Amino acid sequence: MAMDIHRQLAGNQSRRMASEDRYLDRMERREVAADRQIGELVREGRQLLYIWPQGGKYREGSRSDLVAFLIRNHYA
Repeated sequence: MAMDIHRQLAGNQSRRMASEDRYLDRMERREVAADRQIGELVREGRQLLYIWPQGGKYREGSRSDLVAFLIRNHYA
């Protein structure tokens, strides 16, 4: 009886870890896809990062803000 519970708990932990690995892999792929959509331009000697998603609005910001925006709004 105790071995069955131990086996069930080990199986649950294994499934949780596999699910977390899939989630992290999916997020990494989305971040890479979002990073590809970020452009760079120079204005008044300063480098700016921007995005202009298909069907979206032009936006400037830091790389992390732009990646988060693209992922949050399902552009990546």
